Amino acid sequence: MIEAKLFAYKLLEELREDLPFLDPSSAAVPNTPVEACVVAKADGVVAGVEEAVEFLRLLGFEPLSAAEDGSRVKRGDEVLCFTGPARDVLKVERTLLNLLMHASGIATYTRRVVEKVKAVNPKCKVAATRKTLPFLRYIEKKAVWIGGGDPHRLSLSHGVIYKDNHKALAPLGELAKAEVPLMAKREVEVSSAEEAVEAAKLGFEIIMLDNVAPEEAARAHQMLQALGLRERVVLEASGGIDENTAPLYAPYVDVVSMGRLTHSAPALDMSLEIRPAKARVGLIGFGALGKEVAKLVEQDSDMELVAVYDIDAERCREAGPKCVRDVDELIQKAQYVVEAASAEAVLQYACRILEKGRHLVVASVGALTKLSCKRQRGIIFVPSGAIAGLDLAAAVGGRIRHKVAKSAVDQGARGGAEELYWRYPRNLNASVALALASGSRVEVEIGGGAPPGVNVHEVEIEHQWGRAYIRLENSAVGPSSLVAARSIYRTLKSAVLITTGKAKVVVGTFSAYDQLVPSSSQLG
Repeated sequence: MIEAKLFAYKLLEELREDLPFLDPSSAAVPNTPVEACVVAKADGVVAGVEEAVEFLRLLGFEPLSAAEDGSRVKRGDEVLCFTGPARDVLKVERTLLNLLMHASGIATYTRRVVEKVKAVNPKCKVAATRKTLPFLRYIEKKAVWIGGGDPHRLSLSHGVIYKDNHKALAPLGELAKAEVPLMAKREVEVSSAEEAVEAAKLGFEIIMLDNVAPEEAARAHQMLQALGLRERVVLEASGGIDENTAPLYAPYVDVVSMGRLTHSAPALDMSLEIRPAKARVGLIGFGALGKEVAKLVEQDSDMELVAVYDIDAERCREAGPKCVRDVDELIQKAQYVVEAASAEAVLQYACRILEKGRHLVVASVGALTKLSCKRQRGIIFVPSGAIAGLDLAAAVGGRIRHKVAKSAVDQGARGGAEELYWRYPRNLNASVALALASGSRVEVEIGGGAPPGVNVHEVEIEHQWGRAYIRLENSAVGPSSLVAARSIYRTLKSAVLITTGKAKVVVGTFSAYDQLVPSSSQLG
């Protein structure tokens, strides 16, 4: 919402007041990535969350989850979680908590008063006043609205209210005839039932009973009703009203306005809890391969599986609460996405994932030969899968032959990895990985003949410095090797360490490109 973004810029000035120079306290701690959560320490209604999220984004933090403004929270519930460098999190802690505690306190108090008033008269509104703190009117009025109250007049320009000082300077009759904007209603402040009747006869549309007892409000209501004037006016009670006395006015008035909604509502107590950041992983595909990857991720203390998507809704439900409705929801929750579904899934979702700055680990490697994204902020990581030799292929290139034998393949074929892949999309991902690593054409021979439950790979590399021959026999479930899941997991782990700056040692020879994938001409 634009209003929330605009207010977030005001919060930058508040932060500047708290951080005019340096923060020597935060400089004493290691600047590691952390996850921070604002936690409620009391039951209440939250407000200011939308503004807090925009504020954090302006400063470069990444929000993870946020309670909806207006929702109820209990002691111990997380209101807002985000990630960022530890030192910067410490610097924004107080500004962030001040906003959420103050706005949520107003919303909580307003909700409590509204519920008491509505129990007596469901049609009676609880409204705020202009008794707001400097620079905070927007968030305080919005918090009242979130709590179920009415913001009343937002500024002097928003409505026409004649108060005691106006009446001291001009007769009531003249005020009743004064020009007002087309969209404005005339309201006047009165101090007795008789004055309320006089104001109604003069044509005022809203009559504010200021600092009168509930009994006087009842008398004004009855006198206006007896004269047939009650339906023509909105009757408002204001002045010194609190949550205990507000219900006493509710049977007789249409509005109870209370300055204490904004100037005296107690803050809703909250704290900021900081813990080491876990890499948030989303998984596309929850078949045999996806389930195996999920087990490995959930065993890793540095990672958290936060979302699972599968086109088969029933299979997705096996993931429990982590199952999400669509890939967009998965992208929103995850920092790293593992594709363990199909080449079609890569072509359909990869660009959306990369454009959002998420990193992608691709199991269906062959799909990269057809992938084209206009804008890419994230990085693609390609696992070695069930084979060895990628490191050597990346180092020396040369002539590469890959023979694949699987019991699931009925009849064989020969050809280049890139073109043959689309005939066997679930069987030749390793062949395309060899091509991507080496930048060379890979000659493939695929056929059956492997023992049941076993995949056999033979990789031969001839280069100007020598020759290598590697044979691998891997247990498999269908076309997928059980080694593949572990390869995906190790690639994901490396991606997390490298992209978060935690990697101190990198082992192996990698082929990295400054474009999405090498072109067909690069692959020979």
